[in-house]
Amino acid sequence: DAVRAQLSSAIRDAVAKSGLPGESVAVTVTDIATGAAIHDDDGARPMVPASNMKVISTGAALALLGPDFRFSTRLLRDGDRLTVVGDGDPSFGDEAMLPFVPGKPANATALVDAWVAAAKQAGVSRVRELVVDARIFDAELTSPDWHDRHLDNTYCARVAGLSFHENLGGAVLGTRGGKPELLRWDPPAPWMTASADGSASANPKKPSTLGIARTGDPDRFVLRGNLPKAGPDPIPSCVPDPAAFFGRFLASRLSAAGVQVGTVRMASAPAPAPAGGVVGTPVTTPLTEVVRRCNEESQNLYAESLVKRMGAAATKAPGSWANGMQAVRGVLASRLGPELAASFDGKDGSGLADANRVTTQLMCAWIRSMVNDPALARPFIESLAKAGQEGTVKDRFKPAPLGGSEVACKPGYING
Repeated sequence: DAVRAQLSSAIRDAVAKSGLPGESVAVTVTDIATGAAIHDDDGARPMVPASNMKVISTGAALALLGPDFRFSTRLLRDGDRLTVVGDGDPSFGDEAMLPFVPGKPANATALVDAWVAAAKQAGVSRVRELVVDARIFDAELTSPDWHDRHLDNTYCARVAGLSFHENLGGAVLGTRGGKPELLRWDPPAPWMTASADGSASANPKKPSTLGIARTGDPDRFVLRGNLPKAGPDPIPSCVPDPAAFFGRFLASRLSAAGVQVGTVRMASAPAPAPAGGVVGTPVTTPLTEVVRRCNEESQNLYAESLVKRMGAAATKAPGSWANGMQAVRGVLASRLGPELAASFDGKDGSGLADANRVTTQLMCAWIRSMVNDPALARPFIESLAKAGQEGTVKDRFKPAPLGGSEVACKPGYING
């Protein structure tokens, strides 16, 4: 009791010193082994979770899909038709995840070129039709619960049934005539353009304010602001339609290798399931690695893809935010009971939606449920960033003497 009283006093003192108004803070501390409440201040009051929502999304994915689940993105050949079949894998072409791909390609372009080489080896010299089948998810690329202020930011990449390169394109820039100039895109996308508008400048004496803005044309972007010095690192921007982008990208790589490509199209909703034999090696990714990257680096695209993939698995229909969040609520109810699960009001998987609400009591019960599950505890705990060591918290707690203890955590950021 004395230790609990001391801890509660320290927590309340920390909250008081934070400068945050009291009604914006709720705290629950729970004993993982026994479930006993060690401290609780407003733990039943629904709060905005921000990126802490990923703790629920990733845990639900491990529980519903299973820790042995693997995403699989395939290239099929049916006569003179090639079809790319997406599986909702957010890590396809993510260069941070390429070590988990057989052959360990050097970059996203090399990953696709391996498929191109396999197609040529199989005797493909002409493709009448290249089809991209992203129907594992619905066609809604951004959540209706996201505020417009998020949509131009790279943390708000579009969510598609076939993702590629984190659904971001990188502009490698130079300068000409005192203005920034597009040199190339990474991955290569010669059909996309970016031009400097009247406000753009390349003044080394001014701070960097450069941004890449969308236009009404999905293949055209505008450079705005100041670029003090052009460098080798691409400046990222959101690809408007990731699956369609990948179709054009694969077609361009095939053409560069001497394979003629006719039409490129998306698979339509009523069309039959794709047919044909597998070309090359399917790109498979362990769910455990996707969950780890989602939590450790707070990847919004990954969390949203997990939600939609759960919806697809639960309903056998295209994954959506509606059926995905319904699947999450089902997992919460089955593991925590319907009464506690009823306090959850989730709109998305990443926490971008302002309307998300979670109680700290539910969050503690959820973490306890995961940590005490023999099948899920290890991948769940290992997915969390370790303070002072890695991920979004590698610089946290470094001055603190933890005495050999480890802080496994998932932070969230709220502004306003």
